[in-house]
Amino acid sequence: MDISERRQVGRSELSVTPLGFGGGTIGNPAVTNEESLATVSAAWNAGVRFFDTAPWYGVGRSERRLGLGLSGLGDLDEYDINTKIGKTLVPEAVRDESRKTNSPNGQVKTPRDPITGFRVSFNYSHDAIMTQHHDSLQRLGHSRVSSLTIHDIDYGYHSAEDIDRHLTELSRDGGGGAEALESLRASGAIKAIGCGCNLESRNAFSWRDSAHEDLCERILDTVDLDFFVVAGGYTLLETRGLRRILPLCESRNIGVIIAAPFSGGWLADPQNATTYMYAAVPQDVVDRSLAMADVCGRYNVPLSAVALQFVLAHPTVAAIIPGAKSILETEQNRKLVDVDIPAELWTDLKSSNLLAEEAPTPG
Repeated sequence: MDISERRQVGRSELSVTPLGFGGGTIGNPAVTNEESLATVSAAWNAGVRFFDTAPWYGVGRSERRLGLGLSGLGDLDEYDINTKIGKTLVPEAVRDESRKTNSPNGQVKTPRDPITGFRVSFNYSHDAIMTQHHDSLQRLGHSRVSSLTIHDIDYGYHSAEDIDRHLTELSRDGGGGAEALESLRASGAIKAIGCGCNLESRNAFSWRDSAHEDLCERILDTVDLDFFVVAGGYTLLETRGLRRILPLCESRNIGVIIAAPFSGGWLADPQNATTYMYAAVPQDVVDRSLAMADVCGRYNVPLSAVALQFVLAHPTVAAIIPGAKSILETEQNRKLVDVDIPAELWTDLKSSNLLAEEAPTPG
């Protein structure tokens, strides 16, 4: 695959390399500064020019490391950064546990980083978004980013009441968050507006019926979006995105960026991975993965290559942003998109009922 051939993101002015870089893993404090900078440099050397990050990743650590890693590698016009809005990082020099809040399942949703003392706070209003954008530029050490994505309005993080409150913050007749994003795009400060669309263990219940898909449409009716960042909802193992989200994007000319194409790391190496979308691996996922691996083995093709190339085949998908925490993982991602996959392999996956018949495949 020629990853230098950029793909347009929906109807926006943004076009990106199909192989991007997911910056979540370099926000992990267990990954050293040196490893992070070397990983970013390796992605650049592999031809990646689209980099994804967020204030949430490492409570600012990912943005700081990504900005430093990109510094001096090329001109600002040569690459694109997507970061997120919705979470302000508030300095909290002395720990104040009264500011800690939990998701409905009990997980902490407003953590405080013990190293820096910054606390996460949710806010999607006009003034908060303008501040978050400014803060991200400072952490990145860049004068601009190419796109901003609305981060983590979903049932995994919030109760139904909190979701309604945050949608009001976004609305034009409420907090004006939509106007902030659209004014930044109109002024040329950013090229595109995105929104996260997640399917993971903490919000899987909302995908069993139409709740999460309804929510995505509500956000789309509130903000003039250019793309969705779909994490977990469309992978080799999970094609529920075909039910409503991807058809909606096709009908409205909205682009898609696929995050977590390895299902939280599982599809990169099912023999050694321990989690699936950040939780224990369901037995049916184990069984399907092993069956898929058997089919891939007959053609001497890595399952991980099939995972990446599968999602890139959908006509709405502009890019994938697999995470990497080392030079080796970055170089492996680049090699996987170049693996030659016989058409018969896709046919076998579908005839074995391992892959949805309606799912687009390469070629």
